[in-house]
Amino acid sequence: MPADCGRSSLRQGVGITVRMELTGLCLSLILTALMMLDGRSNAEGSLLRSLENCTMVGTAIACQGRRWHQVPMNLPIKTEELLLNENVIKAINNESLSMYRRLRTLNLSGNQVELIQSGAFDHNRILEDLNLKNNRIDLNYLETHLALRTLSALTRLDLSGNRLNEDMTTYIVQNLTTLEYLSLARNFIMRLEPATLHGLVHLRELNLENNYIFEIESGTFEGLRSLTRLNLAHNHIPCIVDFSLYQVKTLNISHNVVELFLARESETEFELETLDLSRNKLLFFPLLPKRNKLKLLLLSDNEMNFYGDLMNDSSAEVHFIQIVGNVTNITSVNLWDEVFSVNLPDLGFLDMSRNSFRYLPHGFFRGMTSLSALQLNQNCLKMFSLMEEEPLFFLQTIDLSQNRLSHLNFSISRLEKLNYFNLSFNKLESVPSDLFAKMPRLVTVDLSHNNVAVCAYPLGNEKRSSNTSCAMLAYIKSLKRLYLSNCELVTLPANAFVGSPLTHLDLSSNTGIRLQASTFQDVAKSLQFLSLRNNGLASNQLDIGLQVTFSNLKTLDLSENCITSLHPALKNLPLKLLDLRKNQLSTLQRDVVQSLLQSLRIVFLSGNAFDCCQLHWWPSLINTKSLIIPDRSEITCNISSKLDHVDSISQSTKISCQVDNTVLKYFLLLLPTVLCILTVCVMVFLSLNSKLLPKYVKAKCGTGTEY
Repeated sequence: MPADCGRSSLRQGVGITVRMELTGLCLSLILTALMMLDGRSNAEGSLLRSLENCTMVGTAIACQGRRWHQVPMNLPIKTEELLLNENVIKAINNESLSMYRRLRTLNLSGNQVELIQSGAFDHNRILEDLNLKNNRIDLNYLETHLALRTLSALTRLDLSGNRLNEDMTTYIVQNLTTLEYLSLARNFIMRLEPATLHGLVHLRELNLENNYIFEIESGTFEGLRSLTRLNLAHNHIPCIVDFSLYQVKTLNISHNVVELFLARESETEFELETLDLSRNKLLFFPLLPKRNKLKLLLLSDNEMNFYGDLMNDSSAEVHFIQIVGNVTNITSVNLWDEVFSVNLPDLGFLDMSRNSFRYLPHGFFRGMTSLSALQLNQNCLKMFSLMEEEPLFFLQTIDLSQNRLSHLNFSISRLEKLNYFNLSFNKLESVPSDLFAKMPRLVTVDLSHNNVAVCAYPLGNEKRSSNTSCAMLAYIKSLKRLYLSNCELVTLPANAFVGSPLTHLDLSSNTGIRLQASTFQDVAKSLQFLSLRNNGLASNQLDIGLQVTFSNLKTLDLSENCITSLHPALKNLPLKLLDLRKNQLSTLQRDVVQSLLQSLRIVFLSGNAFDCCQLHWWPSLINTKSLIIPDRSEITCNISSKLDHVDSISQSTKISCQVDNTVLKYFLLLLPTVLCILTVCVMVFLSLNSKLLPKYVKAKCGTGTEY
């Protein structure tokens, strides 16, 4: 027993010692874990505090507009995209970005950066996209150049809005061989020379808009072999002579003062697809490369014209002299015939609007076999012709509005794809009767502001005359929108629109037009928009025109007429918009209003002479939540020869209306009674004084007669 007791005591002592050691180990592990967790929580807390003013998505951090004066130093070191635009940072020091070695995109636009130290990007060798737009790089451009030279992976650089002149620009961007995109917009560059962009061998896109460039030396862009997009808009360039950028696909020279555009005479194919010469001072149609891939040609807002009709010698030539150093080149061209030797087989969109064209030479469209859109509006054209040898197979849009057209000559069998034809604001008094029949996919026709009548479609055995001067608009199965505003129409013949599923019809400003019961009969089911504005229509004339059932009419414009009441036929229309402005309405019938409110969403009512004592319909309108009254603040009514706003009609005004109505009612009721009483009194008076009257007359008037 004692021996066993001793062993038992020994075992207990050893067990206690082991347990104590294990307990200590566990405590130490727990303390270590707690310390690690505490450290991690502190680190996370620190990270959260550093990002409390920024937004982090993946490896991108956005800190725009935080009024920071320097680059934050405690952001995650794995940041690849850092947006610091719209702050107040003035300097990028050598240590500012040293933490962020994985940075690929840096946006510092809209700050006040004046200084970028030469070693600022030493630790950002993989930076690809740098935006320095709208800063003051011009103040220390020498150091900026040294800093940019260390960016061996830089492909995009934006230096727009930094007040850089051509000398500063040359020094900063020279030999940035990795650049693919460069923006120098909104600076003070006045001239370009080959040294300005030297070494940018991989540059694909160059933006020079909104500078003061007035001179570009020959060879400036020839070293940019990869250049495909060039933007020179909003400068002061006077001319483009010997254009030879074969590789450029998009060229924007709009908003300059270019008077002449001459491409180099060469058999080499130009890659040019888009050329924008709009808003210049071009006097002649540009002389384009003979071999080109042009798809979009914008020539609007110039002073172009053809001058062949002014020349006695139609083959007269003009000589252009170009002096480069000691070399003089003379180019001889015929400005009114040369254009036809240039084919534009890929051209899809041609905009020559707002120029001075008086005519287009014969065969002008001959080489434009892919043309789909033609804009010739706002010129001085008196005649427009399309000949059979001008195969415009893909033409979809023609805009000839705002010219002086008096004659159309479409000597072409079909325009298979034409869907939009605008002839508005011309001087047309007739059109070929079969003009629109040549356009089987025509959707929109605008004949507004001409003096063209509409033909009646012959029925039965009647024959269609090909010599009529009116517009035949029947059986154009694709026609949806027809605009006949201000065409001096007096009436629309029966069957004028039969077979044409019109959805939009504008007959406005045809003062004195007479509507008939059959006017809208053929389009009543398809019509969704109808404008009868400013036609001088009275209520009875409108009633005749609305006798048919419009099952889909959504918009009805009846403004600027002489309507005094709403026709009950309006109750059956599924209108969403109704315009009743500037009529002679004094009130609105309650039953018509209630029916209209089931579908109506917008109504215009201003300019009417509403009676303030007959506004029983007004609460229904303003209490309908789904109804919008855009001109509500302009709606007035008459009371006591004064105008008042309908929303300001007070209780006293309503009481006044009631008092006036009551007084009038009682006066009308008492008037017969009063008249009867007066009549009886006069008769009684005369009967009582019948004996005295003769004596009174004799006393006053009678005299004796002596014989």
